[in-house]
Amino acid sequence: ISAAHGFITQHVWAEQIRAFINLEACGSGGRELVFQTGPGHPWLVAAYAQVAPHPFASVIGQELFQSGVIPADTDFRIFRDFGKIPGLDIAYMKNGYVYHTKYDTEESIPAGSIQGAGDNLLAVVQHIAQSEILA
Repeated sequence: ISAAHGFITQHVWAEQIRAFINLEACGSGGRELVFQTGPGHPWLVAAYAQVAPHPFASVIGQELFQSGVIPADTDFRIFRDFGKIPGLDIAYMKNGYVYHTKYDTEESIPAGSIQGAGDNLLAVVQHIAQSEILA
């Protein structure tokens, strides 16, 4: 979070960013979940829903995060609040019990997790990069 803050408040490239996708984890893989979006930019989540080959999202995550019920934070908040940049916050959730433990190894990553996330990410980034909305 400190590095995100330093980048968005001090780096010369920060002014060129029009949108972002934050990749997070609270588990070791599985289906990644879009759990925060915006703010106020429905085109971004619409782009995800339209082109991601394996879309999965829920407003419940955003409500829980923004209410403070989940005592955690991501770089998404830094880019949103300090950079005023719209984005998507996406996280792996499966096998959360191994996250940041000695059991959090390559072997605990479910097969296909990285490929599925890569498929989604590539499709969304290509779509957004070619979008008129960012021009």
